[in-house]
Amino acid sequence: MRDNPLRQLIDSVDDGGLSWTALLARLDELDLRPAPDPDSVKAAVGGYLADTAGLLDTLGEAVDGGRVDWVEVLDAAQGYLGNRDDLLSDDSGVLGVLDDAYLCRALLRYAAAGDDEAPVTVPVTLEEDVVRRLLGGPVAAALDVGAQQTVRDIRRAG
Repeated sequence: MRDNPLRQLIDSVDDGGLSWTALLARLDELDLRPAPDPDSVKAAVGGYLADTAGLLDTLGEAVDGGRVDWVEVLDAAQGYLGNRDDLLSDDSGVLGVLDDAYLCRALLRYAAAGDDEAPVTVPVTLEEDVVRRLLGGPVAAALDVGAQQTVRDIRRAG
C-alpha cells in the first residue's frame, strides 16, 4: 500500500499544547456565542483528520488494486500534501494540517460526484462545518476552487 502523506503530517504534529495554539487562537478570533468547548473542537478536528486520512487510505488501496482511473486524483492529493507553500503553513501545527486535509477531502468529493462506482464516498459531516469556520471562508473557498479546478484539469486530460 502507498504511504499516506496526510497520516505523516498528522503524526508530525505532536499532541502537545503547542500544536493546537494557532487553531485555538483562531477559535478565539471567531468569538462564537456561546463559546465552544476547546476539547470538543479538538475532538471534532481530530476525527475529521482521521476520517480524511482513512479516505486517502481507501483510495490508495483502490488504486493499488487496479483503479488506474483514480491515480491522478490520488497523485494530486498527495502532491498538495507534500507542498510546504500551501495556504496555511504546515508549521502552524494542527491548523496548518487542516487546510491540507480539507483540500484532499474536497478533491475526493468533486472527483467522486456523479460516479456511482467511485472507490470513495465523501459525506459532508458536522465536523466539516467546524473545519470550514476554523479555516475561514476565504481559505475554504480558495481550497474548494482549487479542488474543482484540479478535477476539471484531470478530466480534460483524460
